[in-house]
Amino acid sequence: MSSNSASAPTEVFRRAFVLGLGALAFTAACGGEVPAPKTPSRGKRDLFDPAELFPNDLDLVLRVDLGRMRAQLGPMADALSARVEEESGGEEGLVSQAIARAKVVWIGLRAADAEVGDRVLVVEGDVEDVRPDPKLFRLVDPPIADDVRTWERTGPLGRATTARIHTFADRMIVFVTSVEVDSVERVLLKGPDDRRRDPAAEGLVSADLRARRLPPSLERRFPSIASIIGGLERARASAVMVGDALRVDAEITAGTGQAAGKAENLLRALREGGQGSRYAPLFEDVRIERVDRAVRVRWDLSSDVLRALLEGKLAAPERMQDER
Repeated sequence: MSSNSASAPTEVFRRAFVLGLGALAFTAACGGEVPAPKTPSRGKRDLFDPAELFPNDLDLVLRVDLGRMRAQLGPMADALSARVEEESGGEEGLVSQAIARAKVVWIGLRAADAEVGDRVLVVEGDVEDVRPDPKLFRLVDPPIADDVRTWERTGPLGRATTARIHTFADRMIVFVTSVEVDSVERVLLKGPDDRRRDPAAEGLVSADLRARRLPPSLERRFPSIASIIGGLERARASAVMVGDALRVDAEITAGTGQAAGKAENLLRALREGGQGSRYAPLFEDVRIERVDRAVRVRWDLSSDVLRALLEGKLAAPERMQDER
């Protein structure tokens, strides 16, 4: 694989990495339909956990522990927070304010068409006084649900713009774009959806992906890859710090052993292609194994590679050493 052919997918990966800190390098390419455990309906006064607020039409949910990142990554955490803010609608001042006070951020979206901006953003932290500008939002009265205050945007509304904001006392604030307004309201009224994505509450970052088929235009261009993705069911990943390196563990589940074998071969080909490109540092320590219908990936990224990736300055190993 040439460096030119690697550059486009690497930029796509870098954007996913901003949200998932590497946990999506493989989950964004693979995954599928696996029902999450069903959740019994709850009384109106019961509190919601953040992951329960995401409608099941969102096929990718990321959990980013910014509090832990600030403690473990030092100065790199500032760059990552800025990237998370940018990708989460940070052009809106209130989103920026909330993320600055966040302990944990949850982002739900559709992986295949993330660029259109449909999302639900949940921020946990010291957000008691993070409230909308009354010139832009009106308070919904009567409340949609007990113990929840809701503000609705007035005036012109773009698809990727926050349309509603829900606050849960002083512990949580939720930003919802226009397409997801009705789905989130349904969750608030009737309780958590079945089949929603539910990333593990562990590590710096975790992700849960239910894949969709590739868009028709991409299926026509890449029929072999589309066929492989069509045989997969689910992908989950988490990232933790081990010493000064970032370790990403991912598990991709396929419908059959044969489909898992095809996914394993694809991942090995991607690794080998990356190792022969200008982005070789990214692929220096990637281990892949298959067990029955599951493909497991362990990926270690050194602090130098991690910093370069966050800053968009990934280069050949010798160049990275020269720039230190």
